Amino acid sequence: MEKLKNKVQLISYPDSLGGNLRGLHTVLTKYFNGAFGGVHILPFYPSSSGRGFSILTHLEVDPVFGDWNDISEVAKNFDLVCDLSVNHISSQSAQFKDFMEKGKESEFADWFITNEKFSRRIRGKKRKGWGDFLPTVEKFVNFLRRHDRVLHRQGVNIWILKKNHSPRAGSPFVEFPMGDGVTRGVWCTFSKDQIDLDVENEGVRRMFEQAIKGLAKKGTKMLRLGAVGYASKKRGTDNFMTPQTYKFIQWIAEVAHENGIIILPQVHHHHTTKIKLSKTEGVDRVYDFVLPMLMLRAVYSGNAKYLKNWIKIRPHNQITVLDTHDGIGVVDVADLMPKGEIENTVNKLREYGGNAAMRSTGMGKKDSNIYQQNITFYSAVGASDEKYLLSRAVQFFIPGIPQVYYVGLLAGENDEENFKQSGVGKDLMRHNYTFEEVEENYKRDVVQRLYKLMKFRNSHEAFDGFFTLGNTNDKKLTLRWDKDEVFCELRVDFEAPNAVIEYSDKKTGGVEFLEVC
Repeated sequence: MEKLKNKVQLISYPDSLGGNLRGLHTVLTKYFNGAFGGVHILPFYPSSSGRGFSILTHLEVDPVFGDWNDISEVAKNFDLVCDLSVNHISSQSAQFKDFMEKGKESEFADWFITNEKFSRRIRGKKRKGWGDFLPTVEKFVNFLRRHDRVLHRQGVNIWILKKNHSPRAGSPFVEFPMGDGVTRGVWCTFSKDQIDLDVENEGVRRMFEQAIKGLAKKGTKMLRLGAVGYASKKRGTDNFMTPQTYKFIQWIAEVAHENGIIILPQVHHHHTTKIKLSKTEGVDRVYDFVLPMLMLRAVYSGNAKYLKNWIKIRPHNQITVLDTHDGIGVVDVADLMPKGEIENTVNKLREYGGNAAMRSTGMGKKDSNIYQQNITFYSAVGASDEKYLLSRAVQFFIPGIPQVYYVGLLAGENDEENFKQSGVGKDLMRHNYTFEEVEENYKRDVVQRLYKLMKFRNSHEAFDGFFTLGNTNDKKLTLRWDKDEVFCELRVDFEAPNAVIEYSDKKTGGVEFLEVC
């Protein structure tokens, strides 16, 4: 089923390079020809907030960015990666607005997870032989839940709520007054503008099927399943990567594969979850969110011990990243580094301007560390060209398909002004580049060297062969690829720091060297 080119991919918002989709395509072909085999365009759909992630529908392109012809044009030249938002939908979507207006009489009432629906022990609408007895009992129990302030919050048992795995503190339920006179608590994992969907609902699944078929017709090669770990909710569980979640992912995979698309579930969690997910039937690729923190620890300390251990055990069917639109994951490296080492790494990130999430929300030190850090990767290495290029070289040599975030492509530093204006921590890493800024940054030495490194990764035959991790001390790292009579080998000294690539050149028949830093 795998159809992706074994080449570097770009991650970009539809308006971050050149102002719109046409601008993005122009930047890729004019400035970075040969650098990318694929492009992950972050949500280009109509949206109400969340930099595109509060999606109203997957069936349209926001006209601010362009149209479907622009999407198809990108797909002609690159492996197209698109987002499928499977966990939630915008509060401004037609479906939720109908629910708000009509309440339980809405045809979409069962698309969402209300407090009463989540707490319901008796499932199904048909209760043969019981007449009106069970519905009456259910109404009485719901009345008690709503008015009890000791054992319930928003009509949900407090002990059940405590089990919930959530990216934000407090109850996942947000109260909405509806047109039928009832105020209902509705599950919102991330914000009140992002309404969680009941992925077991037939109507919701038909909506996903329609979206997948439409994206396939536009040339999509891979679907990123955003926030899929939170998609399935079941009373008595922590509502994250439950057995039902795995079954849902497999259902999505089946539909996607029928339409010639592979899937990439997006899950930030313990590394053992990633390994399990990578082996799940139907799952094509998983993210290596572990890599950034381990790479930074090696760069900061001059010791690659923890990085080498991960390379030994990690699955190979991964999308490797150092930077994304979300920042640098922290939760992913639990038990791969001692807690003290994780804390030291996070403290170093703060020195380089990270932790904007804490500054923007006022969260305490502990809360802000456990999930992710907002910082560009170039800033995270102290804006050091050598350390940045060394890190990219390691990323490109580790098994998997590498992705480079558009800010990383231009070795961009934290955009403090952008963050100050919005107060949103992630905006630190979301600078929009005009054509003039692209051209200016394109000429920088670090960007030119990165460009050369990406073209090497895309063109050398050995990367389609066999991978070997060399036997070195923990201050050094040797990564090698062999195919038939050709090879390429990256040798890194983290203490120096320096990195060099030795490779066989089929054109000359000899051995050449590429100095990374």
